[in-house]
Amino acid sequence: MDREQMSPLPAEGHRAGARHGYQPGNVAVAVVLALAAIVAALVGTRASMVSNNASNAWQSALRTDVKRSAAAINDVSYLYQIELPQAVRVLPARLIADALRAAEAGQSKEVVQVLEAEASVQMQVVDLMSATTPLLTGSDYLLPSGGLDLGKRLADMRSSGPEGPALLALDPESLVAEGDRLAGKASRLAYALIPISLCAFLGILAQPLRRRRLWLLGGGLVALVCGSVMALAVEVIA
Repeated sequence: MDREQMSPLPAEGHRAGARHGYQPGNVAVAVVLALAAIVAALVGTRASMVSNNASNAWQSALRTDVKRSAAAINDVSYLYQIELPQAVRVLPARLIADALRAAEAGQSKEVVQVLEAEASVQMQVVDLMSATTPLLTGSDYLLPSGGLDLGKRLADMRSSGPEGPALLALDPESLVAEGDRLAGKASRLAYALIPISLCAFLGILAQPLRRRRLWLLGGGLVALVCGSVMALAVEVIA
């Protein structure tokens, strides 16, 4: 009598559980949706991190380019606004002194003395200003034609000093290329979210369609695996 009274309880409990939605199929749907959410969160977070690194690389490239350009502008300005005007004052004096001495040939003693005195004055100007003009210190920048090799002087200015080699080594182009590479990687990681989203869609669709639930969940798992493999491949290769 006791067993007959107790036997209907499991069936009633099973029917009560079915009414409240506690079915094995629902658990499978929940598991698939949870996996899709976890993988999507991981891939999305990684894509966001890579995209942020790309932005940092581009910003660093911009700062580096500004720093390099500012250093170049400072050197060019100093050469053309400070050193060259001083050198331009010296060169005519040297030419005048050479011309005066060349004119001494065939002249009387008095004329030669006058010409030599004026040439000496001009050479004093040359010696005084040449001592403070790097363009005229020595013959490194003097051309055979009498001009000045400004390109060589600018190159020496840019490579000299404690920060010269470091400024010449600045390479914003490589930073831009790195930012482009990371941006492409972030985009490819975002593409991996498409099959993962498809997995979530199929999991949601499997909830009301019980007769096709197995196929839908299977397709969702395949899409999830494809998205995960895509993300791993991008992470390793890119």
